[in-house]
Formats: sequence, structure tokens, C-alpha cells
Amino acid sequence: MAKVRLHARQVQCATQLSPARHRAGELRGRVSRATTPSSAITTPTAATAPAKITKVPAGPRSSNRITPRLPSGIYHCPSFPDDTINYFLGVHWLRIHEGRFDLMTSDIRHSSEYILSGDCAHARLYCPPFGQSQLYKFTDDCDKDDMLWNCLAYFGEDYGMWAHPAGNNVLFGDYHVAAYRKFDPKYMTYNPKQLGQDFGDITPP
Repeated sequence: MAKVRLHARQVQCATQLSPARHRAGELRGRVSRATTPSSAITTPTAATAPAKITKVPAGPRSSNRITPRLPSGIYHCPSFPDDTINYFLGVHWLRIHEGRFDLMTSDIRHSSEYILSGDCAHARLYCPPFGQSQLYKFTDDCDKDDMLWNCLAYFGEDYGMWAHPAGNNVLFGDYHVAAYRKFDPKYMTYNPKQLGQDFGDITPP
């Protein structure tokens, strides 16, 4: 019964992950020349942010700007604790190579392999006691991206975990979702223009 329940959570996660980012891209693309939502610096969730934390100035961000237009809970993976946002936006290559944070659909040459989003499984991006964040102790980042941290960290990697028994759900640039227990260069890349590049392979040009 436990295995069935865990599998059901992974299926639910995969089901809502794809339309969440697909719909988010459409919403922003209508006004931003086919770009995905922009990333931002760490943004605390409105529900849990203490008064002393200053939110990022208003602007076109990802989860915190899109969530109000989407069904409640669509950015929350059922395998994670309540009141957390568990999906990220892939902008690591973009930050290093282009110095910008709004990935355009035209940037993605290998859409079937490019890691656009997925389960954020990096413990440093969640506050205690579930996570190991050292910056925020009372609130999670509601605008998760892999600008600096490898959000899609797997069990056995630094601060990594498996969100589901079958691994972490990954959303690719063509909007299909699949589960992986480790990075597989045959099927995945963090570089939208080159196949097989892992997170650490992305270096300045």
C-alpha cells in the first residue's frame, strides 16, 4: 500500500509539473516575445515570510508571479512537506553564457533533452527542519531556479535527495516529464545548445 501511495504521488507530481511550466511559459510568452518566466534572487514565500525579510521588487518573476493565475498547489510536489514550492526554472546556462535570466524558446536547440524544470531536490534551498538553508531559516524561496545551485541534485550528490522512489521528475524543453535517479548525458543536458552537459560542465565561454 505504501508503494502504491508513493507511486501515486510521483504520477501526480509529473502530471501537474508539465502543465504548470507550459502554462507559465504561455502566460509570459504573450508579452515577452516567447520567453519563459524570468528568474529572480531568492524570494520568500508570502505565506511564511517574516516581516524583517524584504521581498524582491515587483517585476516579471516565475513562481511568485504565475502562481496566482494557476490552480492552487500546482507548484507543490505531494512528496514534499506542505507549504513548500518544489519546482524550479532552469537558467544556469543562460546566466553564465548570456548574463540574462529570461530563457527564450528560440534559445533551446535540443528541446527533448534540455532540463527546463523539475523537482527541486537540493536541501540548501529549503529552510529547516526539512532543509538545510543557511540564508533563510523561517521561509522557503518561492522563486526557485538553478542560477547558482543545482536544484536537481540526486541522492548521493551534495545536498541531494530523491523526491520519489523512481527518482526526481524532470521537465524537458518539449514539455515531456520523466523520472531519473541520476544525470544521464544520453537523455539530458543543462545546455540548450549542446547535448550531454551536466550542471558542472557549464562554464563561462
